Order: sequence, then C-alpha cells, then structure tokens
Amino acid sequence: MSISTNSINCGDDFTPAENGEVNGDAINLLNDGQFDGNSESISDKQQLKEFREKFANMEMELKMAKLELENKALEQKLMHQEMMDEQKTLKEKVDKIEHKKEKNAVDEKLSQLQNEQKKILERISALEQEPKQRKAFLNFRQNFWDANVRHNNLKIIDIKSLIVHYKRNFSGYCSSVFAKHPILLDHNSSDTFYYEISIGNKENWMSFRFAVKQQNKLDGTIRTRKGTYAIDSDGKIWINGEGKGTNVQYSYGVGDIVGIGVNSVIRQIIFTKNGKRLDSSGLLVASSFGDDSFHPFVSLHDSGDKIEANFGPNFKFDLEAL
Repeated sequence: MSISTNSINCGDDFTPAENGEVNGDAINLLNDGQFDGNSESISDKQQLKEFREKFANMEMELKMAKLELENKALEQKLMHQEMMDEQKTLKEKVDKIEHKKEKNAVDEKLSQLQNEQKKILERISALEQEPKQRKAFLNFRQNFWDANVRHNNLKIIDIKSLIVHYKRNFSGYCSSVFAKHPILLDHNSSDTFYYEISIGNKENWMSFRFAVKQQNKLDGTIRTRKGTYAIDSDGKIWINGEGKGTNVQYSYGVGDIVGIGVNSVIRQIIFTKNGKRLDSSGLLVASSFGDDSFHPFVSLHDSGDKIEANFGPNFKFDLEAL
C-alpha cells in the first residue's frame, strides 16, 4: 500500500486514500508533532501546573515567613516581659534598699533625739539636785571631828580629821569625840540630818550617837543623858537617854558601815547598816528641844578601836529613797 504525498497540502483537509493507505507526508507531520490538535492545550496545562506549584510554594514561603515573624514577635514580647520583670525586681530591690536607708536614717535620727533627750533630762535632774547637793555640802561635807572636843584617849589620825583611833594601851574606858559643826535643821523643810561610820577595827564595844546639844563630858556613858540618841555595836538603842532594848539586827562589827540620822519633818530617827535602812518605827526625837541642832559624836571603848566618819554628801545609803 502506497500513500500519495501530493494529496496533502498546507491548509487542505486531510483525506485518506481510497485504498486506506496514509500519505507519507501526513505521517511525517504527525511524527514531528506539527499536526497535533491537543498540543496547545497540554502546554497551557503544564504552565498552569507550574504556576500553581510556584504559587503554592510562594504561599508556603509566605506562611513560613509570617510564622517566623510571629515567632520573632513572640520572642520580642517574651524578652520585653522578661526585661519588665527584671526591672520590676530591680526596682523592688532598690525600693527595699532605699527604705532600709531611710529607716536607718530615721532610726539614727531617733537615737540622736533620744540621746539628746536623755542629756536634757540628766541636766534637768542635775539642776534639781543641785540645791540638795549644795545643802548637803554645806551641812555635811565641811564637817569633821573636832580635836578640841575629844577625850585624850582618842587621836584623830588623818589630814581630813575623819579617822579616830583609840590610842591608849588599856581598854574598858568609854571615850568620846564630837564633830566640829552641829547640823541645824528647819522643821518646815525636808532637811535630813545623817552621817555614816565605817568600822576599821573593834575590840569589844563602841557607840555612834548624836545629841541635840553640845555635851561637856567626854568620858563615861553620855548616851544616858537627855537629848542623846545612840546605836551601840551590840544592837542596843538609846532614845533621849533611855535604853529601848537590844536588836541583833542593829549590831555591827569590823567592815560594816553604820548610819544614824533624823528626818526633821516627822522627827523620825534613821538607822542604816551597809546601805540598807533598819526598822526604826516609833523611834522619834523628843519635841521639847525646839529648833534642834544635832551634834554628831562617837564613843570608843577599847585599845585599837578605829572608825572613819562620812559626813556626806556621798553615802552608802541613798537618802533620796527616804
């Protein structure tokens, strides 16, 4: 079977040979793809597919880029939040430090004010005490034992004339010495007559006393005279020349500090021992002597006896506690 090539021309309809044979030029056209009715459609589909794939890829890339941007934004937000938290924490620490500094400054200022207040109160107290101290100084500090009003058995052995020693080599003879100045008290004031004796040495017996008037007799038992008041080392009490019994709590010996005095307002006699007041309720100075002038004196009895007087103002006993 043969095909005539002359039966097919450009732009002419294709007509197969009557005998069913195909023209050779037509076959060549088919083989070359120049006579394919679907070739243009296939190319468009291919391009459309490629465009779709590119679009899908671009869309995916855009989604990825958007997701990446969102992630970065979230990271930035988290970083910002962390920075805010750090700033808040730092601010709280700074506030605490500043509060502590302010509190310390306030505490320091308060302490300064308290110290200043304390100093002011101390000055006020000192000013209030000054008249009492001045009065105590005038009443007591200038006093001392009078060498001209003492028994010959006694010797004043210190420059301040406060220490008295029984100098004789024998014992059993009561010998007395008076203070230089009497103490004048105003019953309308809160004056207190008081002095203390420290026992340096005691053999047997001694007595600390005061009298409402000067006594001329310096030996023997002066304590039995009217107007004299005494506390003996064995604890016996003498009031206005009369014995009022013995109380062992009143007894004293070497190393003890004994005080004797009078509260002028209520005429109450005061006895103390080593800074503590002894019970002297009901023991009063007689009111028959008018404006009293109290004369401190001490009686020693045995060889070697020694005492030291303290006429104030710094006593073992706190007079302000009265």
